Amino acid sequence: MSKPFFEGSFPTLEESLRRHFERVRESWTSIAGQAQALVLGGGYGRGEGGVALLAEGPALFNDLDYFLFSDTPDEPALVEWCRQLEREETERLGADVEIKRLPKSDVYQGLETMMFADLVGGHFVVAGDGAFLVELARDQNFSKVGAEDAARLLWNRGSGLLFSRTIHSGDPVFVSRNQAKLKLALGDAWLCLEGLYVPQCRERGRRFAAIRLPEELEVLHAWHAEAVEYKFRPVVESLEGEGQSRESELLGEAWLKVLLRVESVRLGISSLTLERYLDLPKVFPRLPVWRNLALAVRDQLKRGGCLRPVSDYPRGALMRALPCLLGLDGVSPTRAHDFMPVHKDSAAGSYFCWWQHYC
Repeated sequence: MSKPFFEGSFPTLEESLRRHFERVRESWTSIAGQAQALVLGGGYGRGEGGVALLAEGPALFNDLDYFLFSDTPDEPALVEWCRQLEREETERLGADVEIKRLPKSDVYQGLETMMFADLVGGHFVVAGDGAFLVELARDQNFSKVGAEDAARLLWNRGSGLLFSRTIHSGDPVFVSRNQAKLKLALGDAWLCLEGLYVPQCRERGRRFAAIRLPEELEVLHAWHAEAVEYKFRPVVESLEGEGQSRESELLGEAWLKVLLRVESVRLGISSLTLERYLDLPKVFPRLPVWRNLALAVRDQLKRGGCLRPVSDYPRGALMRALPCLLGLDGVSPTRAHDFMPVHKDSAAGSYFCWWQHYC
């Protein structure tokens, strides 16, 4: 096993991963005729996995993100195989193992997205034939990862900030991890706007450090550099009390400024303010109304409610509910009710349920 999965030498973790891959390959023989390849992506697939230096020894810190390529990704036997492997290997490794099932055509059609750019830019084929990814990497143009993916990245990381303030506020590891992810995302989103995004985290750190920022966002340089180091050697040092609240507040304010800048580029609207953003009839103007209405009807029947406005793609409602729930720019959190029904005891809990469907 010559490929590095993290920076530095950690023999116990390397041995743990070696045994993990052996078990996966042995299990793969039962479904090999139904799939082309099983590929490890994410940080470990790129050789940038996090290693937490705990008192009891080094430990894996990130999820193991797998991609299973098949012409029939929803075939019941494949679905069950993935679920069983996820359960068993998560328990054995002590790190979450997640498998995304998809046809190879999705990668060819989505090369301008951050997810597939990262996969093509660095991966490890655990089973099957992943040669097509190497071929794609030869001609990959990472500069095409732009505002669309920057917006989605910021939405997901902003959601993590909300969850760290609410439903996971008592979990210092969750809070620390999600604040670091947001600090990294703020710089990475800016790189997308500049056409400078690359999958390699260290290189993104160097590129972002050289960018000139508006004075009010200069703190992003220090945050991004801090988050790059955290990615490789995470240290849980959650602030307490007033310090924790202030850090979260500053992150929320910076997140909104970067989000509005990204959305201004993505939507072609100059000087976009939060109030104007909340009042837009659609934040996904290219998606057809009939499709969005169909999703609203499905959600109403299946989940007892739907996101608003029904003419827009449902994720648009959540992207606008989020800054309201974070209480940013003087907007009341109750404004989020304009975009989503509240079925749970709290608006954050309701948001979390919908976020899981559309993240």
